[in-house]
Amino acid sequence: MKDIDKNIIIKAVTRFEDETGFRLTTYITDQKVELILRENEFDLKFAAEVVPILNKTNLGVIKNRLNKLDTVPLLITLTANNEIIELLKNLNINFIDAAGNAYIKVPPLYINIKGQKITAEKNLAVVNTGIFQTAGLQIIFTLLCNPRLEVNPIREIAELANVAVGTVHVTLKQLEKHGFLITNEIQGKKLVNKKKLLKEWTLGYLEKIKPKYFAGKFQIDNPEIIKTIDLKYFGALLGGETAAAQLTNYLRPLIHTIYIGDKLGEFILRNRLKKNLNGNVEIVKKFWNFTDDYEINNLVPAILIYTDLITTGDPRNIETANIIYEKEIAGHLN
Repeated sequence: MKDIDKNIIIKAVTRFEDETGFRLTTYITDQKVELILRENEFDLKFAAEVVPILNKTNLGVIKNRLNKLDTVPLLITLTANNEIIELLKNLNINFIDAAGNAYIKVPPLYINIKGQKITAEKNLAVVNTGIFQTAGLQIIFTLLCNPRLEVNPIREIAELANVAVGTVHVTLKQLEKHGFLITNEIQGKKLVNKKKLLKEWTLGYLEKIKPKYFAGKFQIDNPEIIKTIDLKYFGALLGGETAAAQLTNYLRPLIHTIYIGDKLGEFILRNRLKKNLNGNVEIVKKFWNFTDDYEINNLVPAILIYTDLITTGDPRNIETANIIYEKEIAGHLN
């Protein structure tokens, strides 16, 4: 475990005890963090995960990870503002932070503290950098969407991922270093730990890929028009809620996500889209150069649909993302 994570745990536990009067016994190993709250009438055991920086787009991923812990899950973070706290409560995520905020709802215990802020003397330097840069994440996306592609020539991988050949070589070395790629004498290179790699990709997409390729939000007065657009002409594909609705019949899309190639300007003009920071259409430029079975139905790959949903922090989107994961993705990752 990183020293910065240990520092956040210590600060968060100390502030929790100061604010509530309860005492937490903490056990930290390289593999896990456990906290036990003992009172006269009950003992509560928590399995904790440290996420230094929270934003509303990574809460869905965090919720999924916490659900897999073997005892009562507890999120520990540096600081959560009031907006994030409300989202955590809506997602039923128990948390404590280093500022003294907390939300724990595990009968008979109920704690709800918000509005606390990190002061200069409490502040911790937190650096949250992923192990892969933007081009590397494009390569990971391409490998995850195309099973066994890792055995193909580097030049072919580079073309499909829309990156330079040298970047593929560097990224494969990183994948090997971090335990995601092994060399098998019979099969050659083999991508492993794909579920963990998907987590890396999902968070990396939010931090690096989407900001780079995001073209903006727009307003379309009649969203039904999206069903009539000739997406193939524009080289456009549906992602996010719109794609999920088509895949599952479980979701009514409120935000329509469209991925597009070179005809972005023409697409905006012809469909009379109006730039609007709070619009109901978001457009992202395509960052890959391969096709798969989903494109037949004008959809982006399932991994990207899942990522679009899980990173919204919306409970219904997260539920739909998990349906798509089990139905469309899990089998390819095993």
